[in-house]
Amino acid sequence: MPAAKRDSPAAKRNYHHGDLRRALLDSAWRIVAEKGLAALTLREVARAAGVSHAAPYHHFSTRTALLDALAEEGFAGLDRAMGEAKAGPAAGGPAEVGQTPRPVDGADVMVRIGRAYVDFACAHPEQLQVMFRPRHHESEGPPPPALAEIGAQAYGHLADGVRVCQAQGLAPAGDPNELALSAWSLVHGFASLWSQGQLGALIPNPEQFARQRDQLLRNLQAGWQTTAAAPAAPAAQMGSAPNAGAPQTI
Repeated sequence: MPAAKRDSPAAKRNYHHGDLRRALLDSAWRIVAEKGLAALTLREVARAAGVSHAAPYHHFSTRTALLDALAEEGFAGLDRAMGEAKAGPAAGGPAEVGQTPRPVDGADVMVRIGRAYVDFACAHPEQLQVMFRPRHHESEGPPPPALAEIGAQAYGHLADGVRVCQAQGLAPAGDPNELALSAWSLVHGFASLWSQGQLGALIPNPEQFARQRDQLLRNLQAGWQTTAAAPAAPAAQMGSAPNAGAPQTI
């Protein structure tokens, strides 16, 4: 009797699923896409994957562990998309053997990276929900190292693009992370508004979406260039000079 029970179709489905972890992750993505993040539980994932309620615990000890694994996958996809965009069409070398490679255009690099972010986010809104979900540190703890690393790596593409622009005088000097943050805020905000259906009346078709996306990125770049080209403000000469080491207020 025990042997017959182990060999039953239900038992095979529950304990011989194959790549159980992959099946659980795929089921979790479907649940988030169809029902939203609040509907995601380990029990619901098990039901959707056709395995026992206990099966997910072989790979994910808690719902948070499952969410972290999903977020890591999401950031890995974003990292690939942005990395490929940063490399650009000339990544393989010169157009023809013997020719000098075409110089990198920092403005074009930033547009490509920003475009990749927006397009990935709009194509995978369920992943955006998981990747940027609020984290309750008291109960969930900090992100695991692998998740923190891949998130920083994806963000690093924006900072890399800023550095190229700064080197070419297309962006103001200073901490590249400050400019990368402004670029991130722009592309993430635009993608979030689109994914939430807030831009449908303003951008009714894919062609207009692409034009608006690129125009936003070009406007950001133009603002950087204007700032970079502006002469430095002279030091204040009115009255007595303040203590150089004291914090200034405005």
